[in-house]
Amino acid sequence: MNYPPFTDLLALSKDLKRTTKQKKITETLLQAWRAEACLGDLLQARDCCERLRARVGQNDRSHDPEDQTVIKALQTTAVMLYARATSTSGKTGERGSIQLSKKSLSSEQKEDHDYLISLRNQALAHVNPNHKVGDRLWHKVILFAVPSAHGRWVPAAATNETTWHRATLERLERILPVAIAFVEERFKVRLKAVQEGLDEAGIGEALLRKHIFDPIEVFGSEAVVARILASRGKASDRFWVNE
Repeated sequence: MNYPPFTDLLALSKDLKRTTKQKKITETLLQAWRAEACLGDLLQARDCCERLRARVGQNDRSHDPEDQTVIKALQTTAVMLYARATSTSGKTGERGSIQLSKKSLSSEQKEDHDYLISLRNQALAHVNPNHKVGDRLWHKVILFAVPSAHGRWVPAAATNETTWHRATLERLERILPVAIAFVEERFKVRLKAVQEGLDEAGIGEALLRKHIFDPIEVFGSEAVVARILASRGKASDRFWVNE
């Protein structure tokens, strides 16, 4: 396959001089990288919801333990990815998120967003034993004692497991298209800013070629490289690496 040279812009940014224009392109590159990474989270969350919807269907039904584990994993992952992309803050060296513009959300969309962020913070990333879904606690551990045949009170425990929650899936299905469109637009704007910044920064051909990499080694196959090249000018593309 014949393909053009690929150069690593983030690696290149570390070699830039400290001129005003080159400082600006470094920050612009990081902003574009952050938007693309957050968009990837949201697209993965959408994938999880699609697989979850296929398993649970439209009507409530019982699931065997194997199904329950997969369903719970899909729902938890979708919520965590959504929150990571749209709300969580990043410490130094961490990616952070693309905060949704609350002004552009309807009252129903704000409610869905706030519910999912609260669920992530109170029930999934951490455990607040008072966090409820509807009128039911998300986490509930009961410590109790019952008398034995000999009259001795024996301690025991039981825990409820929230395998999945239909209203949570419905909230994800409503808000994810909104979030994806918002972050995708931010990515396109930032990618355009990268192009403008590269044009203004006066980066020489030698420096661009210094950071050339093998796209097949990075992206995994010629087919994926061809697909990524075809996506130029659009939002982005994804590839999977199994290691």
